[in-house]
Amino acid sequence: MMAILGRGWGVAIAALVLMAAALPAGAETVTEEFKIASKWPDQNLYIRNKHPAALYDVRPEKTVLFLHGATYPAHSSFDMAVDGQSWMDWMAAKGYDVYSLDIRGYGKSGHPPEMSQPPEANPPVVDTAEAVDDVSRAVDFILSRRNSQRIVLVGWSWGATLAGAYANSSQDKVERLVLYAPQWLRDVTPPTDAELARVPAWRQVDPREARDIWLKAVPEAKREGVLSKAVFADWLKATIASDAEPVVPNTVRAPNGVVLDTMRFWASAKPRWNPERLSVPALVIQGEWDAEAPPAMGMKLFNRLTGSPFKRYVMVGEATHAALIEKNRKQLYQAVTEFLESPAPQR
Repeated sequence: MMAILGRGWGVAIAALVLMAAALPAGAETVTEEFKIASKWPDQNLYIRNKHPAALYDVRPEKTVLFLHGATYPAHSSFDMAVDGQSWMDWMAAKGYDVYSLDIRGYGKSGHPPEMSQPPEANPPVVDTAEAVDDVSRAVDFILSRRNSQRIVLVGWSWGATLAGAYANSSQDKVERLVLYAPQWLRDVTPPTDAELARVPAWRQVDPREARDIWLKAVPEAKREGVLSKAVFADWLKATIASDAEPVVPNTVRAPNGVVLDTMRFWASAKPRWNPERLSVPALVIQGEWDAEAPPAMGMKLFNRLTGSPFKRYVMVGEATHAALIEKNRKQLYQAVTEFLESPAPQR
């Protein structure tokens, strides 16, 4: 069923609603998909929602928005079923009203027109500031839809940067913050002005290379057990399908605003957001074998959460940057849920 809704968003919101009645017998989860307006014309934002069919009590601590990383969209990872169940499915089954957002330029969201032109023809598109605007619009849509005031943000990698940056400016709308495999300062030689000037508008990514990248720090004998080739093949299929207009078959396009930001900030000893300004409960959670955002990086961020009234650090053993689809994914899911459901201690 396609519904056109008007809620003061500047343009109509198109929602494809898959109601529980249309699901297989015995199913108890409702899936809904929305397109909402972004700041840029003809570049709508794709939001996916899963929640219990009997959702009667919508609470801030049970309303969750997932934010993806720098390369791949949200829906093909947070809602990628392993053994018949995705992270979104798992949370919905526990009573959560859970959403994922594809940032503009990724997945099923609208793409800037520059991404249909040669990469070198334009400067980088969709940087962190623009992506945070997307997050803000998604949060406002969800809060308005549920008549609520706050939401939980779960950010993965660059998504943790987006979650933190959004919380810096809109803390009153954030119930709790989960920083999964977060970016932080990198011990590298800062880029030159010439290197910054050479970053193109977007990049072409071959997701078939992702498994080797994720498993780089995993002992060879344990790689198949951590992330099987069969599970990776399912993720690969969903991720490749997420780009409707790839330049080369079996690739996906990704904006390079995040690449430029990484060079200008994280690789230049300049934090992109301020953890010290947070006054909401926060969790930093990482995989033991994460080569892209190592545990030491996350601990440095954790130590700067000096204003959080309740903070927790968790390391998932034998897990990488892609823990959400790996063998120990339930440890990640459970640790996040335990944090969300733990009462914040009184100060």
